[in-house]
Amino acid sequence: MITCTHSPAGGYRTSCWRTLPALLWFVVAVFCFVQTAAAPAYAVDLLPLEAETRQPEARKVAVLPFRVQQSSPAELFAPDTPKKASAVAEALESVLTGVLQRQPLVELQTVAEVRRTLADLPGAVAQQQTALQQYRIGLDLYLSLATTRAATALRSAVQLYRALWQDVIDPRPYADAQFMLGVTLIDLERSAEGHIALKDGFVLQPERRFRNRFFPPAVEQALTAALVDHNSTLDPLHPYGDHARLHQLARQLGVAWLVTGVVYAPQGSPAQLYLAVYSAQRRTLETELAIPLADVLPAPEGQLDAFVSRWLACAPPRVAGPRAPQPEPTLRLDTAAAYAPFLRQPTRAAFHSLGFAAGASGPIRDGLDWHARAQLYTSLADPYRDLLFSFNSVRLVAGAGFAAETGPMRWFFRPGVDIHALGQFVASTDADCKLFGRDHPLCSSDSVLDLEQSVLIGVNLAAGGHLALGRNFFFSVQSGLSVYFLPLDGTDRLNYPLSAELGFGYRL
Repeated sequence: MITCTHSPAGGYRTSCWRTLPALLWFVVAVFCFVQTAAAPAYAVDLLPLEAETRQPEARKVAVLPFRVQQSSPAELFAPDTPKKASAVAEALESVLTGVLQRQPLVELQTVAEVRRTLADLPGAVAQQQTALQQYRIGLDLYLSLATTRAATALRSAVQLYRALWQDVIDPRPYADAQFMLGVTLIDLERSAEGHIALKDGFVLQPERRFRNRFFPPAVEQALTAALVDHNSTLDPLHPYGDHARLHQLARQLGVAWLVTGVVYAPQGSPAQLYLAVYSAQRRTLETELAIPLADVLPAPEGQLDAFVSRWLACAPPRVAGPRAPQPEPTLRLDTAAAYAPFLRQPTRAAFHSLGFAAGASGPIRDGLDWHARAQLYTSLADPYRDLLFSFNSVRLVAGAGFAAETGPMRWFFRPGVDIHALGQFVASTDADCKLFGRDHPLCSSDSVLDLEQSVLIGVNLAAGGHLALGRNFFFSVQSGLSVYFLPLDGTDRLNYPLSAELGFGYRL
């Protein structure tokens, strides 16, 4: 706490002792308490009859389409060269599906079921028609030499196809739009953007071939460079995007694990089969393996069965039953530097407050969170020194709000109740009170506003977001506005505090 006294001589004397060490100990204690509360309880012995009623839950797994990510630049403009068939990938995909279907306690979605589920999502058919229409508009505009407008329409088609999981359902129309966008950007002399677009097209359809001399030399060179870059920098363990996108896909499918497979030949190396299992709960690759394709093809079932067995041994099924423990909700803890001005204050010019905030939030249900937050502020002097003393204040905010995730960002909108405890708040615009002190006879008591130890109560609206940093850490930013209405006679002079916070947090 910071205490300040006024010198009878008219000057200010400040004796301050800060509670930063105590505050840090408080934050550490809160983290330890939450971690202890979130830790799983020790298992207790069950009666035989009770144990018999507990049944293990099936693991929910989805197999994504396997891909063959290898193509030679020498064949890029050779129309007579037969396209590399995806028969190898489809055969390996079929064998792995059969192995998983024979495993006990595995609830499997096959590739066909995955595609059907994504194609049947609400609004998917209409959005696919919109994406196709945008692609055709972009193609017509390109042929009509309206290149800038063509790029806009083609980019819209690409974004729609990505949001529709078209790379999982059928990558061909998505790749058409992606390649056409790259060609258009090259024509616009936006070579860097065009290179990225063409490279993304080869990620979707690496076996794509083009008619020789159909495009200008600059475009052909860009296509060759994009394919070479694709072959040398491809990440075969993430054929469908980063972990954030895989997490969204797992939620759409209602599964806990995604299995991917890619046949890929690194530059100067023989082809290999890359297998990966993504865990939606842990938000990371739980198992990964690279096997030389020559070792897999003679007996693929044995190799894939060994891979699945090793993975399932490390991912035991959960036990379900009438007394099975429910999973703890995810907690998000964060600390932040805070800044707050008041939109209504008794001073002639605004004064500002700096401080520290700590908060916690957790899910109530999908899209709905509870939240609680504590904020400690210290006021700064206003330009006219109408605020006679610096003061401390503590704000407690709690409520329930809405949350949504888009890629690595998690956005939230949080209404709540705000309880604001003010310290020694004394303000005056009287020069005599400033020069001689509030107790001097020349200082009229009517010119002094004293809200010492006043408590203001109202509502708060906050909005912000969390940017994921690695597995569990995140960067936090939020702003808010409070409106106080209690006590009825104490909010007409000091009200409407704004707040802005920047900090970091951890997800338990």
